[in-house]
Amino acid sequence: MHYDVFIIDNFLKFNDFKEYSSKKIRNVNISLFPNFEDMINEIEFVDVLIVHIDSIEYYNIIEKYLKNDPYIIFIINDNSDLAKISNSRKLDILYEPLDFSKLTSKIEYFTNNIKNHILLKNEEDFSNSIINNINNPIFSVDKEHIIFANDHFYELTNCYSLQELNQKYKTVKDIFEKEEGCVTDMEKISSNKLEEKKLKVCIKTGNKKRFFSIQKIHLSHNDTNIIILNDISHEVEHKHELYKLLYTDNLTKFPNRAKLIEDLQNNGLNLQAVSLLNINSFKEVNDFFGHKVGDSILIDVAKLISKKIQNHKNLKLYKFPSDTYCVVNTEESRDEFVDLINEIIETIYKNVFIFEHYEIDIRMTAGISFSDKNNKLITADIALQTAKKDHKDYLIFYDELDKFQEYENNMFWTKKLKSAFINDNIEVYFQPLVNNETLNVDKYECLVRLIDEDGKVVNPYFFLDISKRSNQYTKLTKIVIEKSFKKFENLPFEFSVNISYEDIENSSFLDFIKEMLKKYDVKNRVVFEILEDENIKNYNLLISFIDEIKNLGCKVAIDDFGSGYSNFEHLLKMNVDYLKIDASLIKNIAKNENSYKITKTIIEFAKNLNLKTIAEYVENEEIFNIVKNLGADYSQGYYFSAPIAEPNINEFKEKKEK
Repeated sequence: MHYDVFIIDNFLKFNDFKEYSSKKIRNVNISLFPNFEDMINEIEFVDVLIVHIDSIEYYNIIEKYLKNDPYIIFIINDNSDLAKISNSRKLDILYEPLDFSKLTSKIEYFTNNIKNHILLKNEEDFSNSIINNINNPIFSVDKEHIIFANDHFYELTNCYSLQELNQKYKTVKDIFEKEEGCVTDMEKISSNKLEEKKLKVCIKTGNKKRFFSIQKIHLSHNDTNIIILNDISHEVEHKHELYKLLYTDNLTKFPNRAKLIEDLQNNGLNLQAVSLLNINSFKEVNDFFGHKVGDSILIDVAKLISKKIQNHKNLKLYKFPSDTYCVVNTEESRDEFVDLINEIIETIYKNVFIFEHYEIDIRMTAGISFSDKNNKLITADIALQTAKKDHKDYLIFYDELDKFQEYENNMFWTKKLKSAFINDNIEVYFQPLVNNETLNVDKYECLVRLIDEDGKVVNPYFFLDISKRSNQYTKLTKIVIEKSFKKFENLPFEFSVNISYEDIENSSFLDFIKEMLKKYDVKNRVVFEILEDENIKNYNLLISFIDEIKNLGCKVAIDDFGSGYSNFEHLLKMNVDYLKIDASLIKNIAKNENSYKITKTIIEFAKNLNLKTIAEYVENEEIFNIVKNLGADYSQGYYFSAPIAEPNINEFKEKKEK
């Protein structure tokens, strides 16, 4: 920075000062004037004004015309009247005889200290002015206290001054409330690299809690942080409401099956045992007494089971769909758990359920699993079905229950799969996706089919799981991918293929996709549909795979979203393009209020993330009109077309015109 030094000297003693000072001071421009009138036109540029005229009157003239606040040095005699006013007028003086070295020191002091302080003050005033005009609450903190706040932060905290803020919040961490997923530690905020992890805080205003994301600006020159708060309360409330809809049974208000899967997958729930309890012949109760009575019984049974296990900290109740309940055990001994399930069954049997003038007796059957080899939910269900078949109150799963039947079924379909691979009898069928606005077919989903020896087309329901157990699933996926790529290479449609976490885990799978994309020019039209289910063990691997696919120019969809396995925290980290709403929600949307609410919430959630939504299982006009009015972007289902052997848009157009 350069400083302008003006010297008014009518004694001509400063002719040599320029040359002298140039060797002593850097970044200083010195101008000489014989009197004040000659410098009036340039007075606004002066930083240091040196006056070699000993006169109070002259000082008053100068002060009248000064618009900025320069540093003024008067060179005077010992008995000068100017010496008497120097302190009150912020006037600096030097006494005759003139000493160039002292004058140089004065100028150096100004350029190194006073001017910088003025600039910093001006910058601070300017910054504060900008900050106060930003609509977000903003405050600045050192390690312990608030040192600045804008008007929006004062309004948020219902305070009116820094003193009041620091009295209300003794330390910075007192500003933030303890809430799940929120930080309160200022050190964590200060050390956090916000580009790596977005932090969330909660601040209480009156009786209401509000949530904010944080943008942090670190000022290294004084080791402070400016914190900018972005209100995300609506987003948090929306997510909480969605969480309740998806993870709570709408009737009994107990956690549902989806919540159990979430607890197993993400919350470290370690099951020692599972029991599934089912009400016997509940359909008859509904048919005879009506659904209102049936719903009342479902609620009362849930309360009775909950009461029986309330003193057992290691047991938890989940309400499964329809008339099934699940009690999970994390530590209880086997014998105690079996005895407790038996007690629950007896309690339900002895209890008379009264609704208005009806007295209704209920019996329950239970399946219990302690299996370490198999999925406890599946094996508990096998035990339940076997107990019902054998007319027992409960049955504990043992491995022999399903081994023979499973073995026979596996052998049968493994043989059919092997034959289909050899004879190239794995085919791809195509189901159209209709744009809800234009009613045009914009996309197709590619679906695997097996052609039997007699030419019969076999649904994947019969062989897909077998292909996984026999290590043939990825081979099946690769066949579908190549045949789909080849089919759509010269067609103008976007198309999707289904892949699973098992495929993604295969280290060579991504290389195969890259090879196919080089062979077939479809990268801008292919969508990879990924089923997000309980088999996902490593979300970092999944997210990395999605990023790789996107970098190749492809798109990604999450399949069966809302089925109970969908994880919203992970979805926010995934760079996906589409959400396919699960068929179980869509097919019931016209008759089930909960399905309608969940679907509506998912579509709104997707729009907030700029994701397109696809409604699966659109079977009739009523369902189509509902999902269209809710804002779903695409529909897929038998209302428009079953899966077909060849993409044929003309066939659909003819149907639409009819």
